[in-house]
Amino acid sequence: MSGSKDFRELLDKVREQGFDVRLGGSGHWVVTSPDGDVTSVSRTPRGGRALANTRARLRRIGAQV
Repeated sequence: MSGSKDFRELLDKVREQGFDVRLGGSGHWVVTSPDGDVTSVSRTPRGGRALANTRARLRRIGAQV
């Protein structure tokens, strides 16, 4: 399974939980929780820790990933 596929599946999981996921002006994904907390994540994650770091950012705003 490729990193891009894992990343897409991760964003799909957050959408299912009611989070808003949209592409921001900087080219990053902007994820907004139902409570209004916001984080941005790279559109093209690279490197060994990229997916783990993205999961951590999403957990900080309340996502169950």
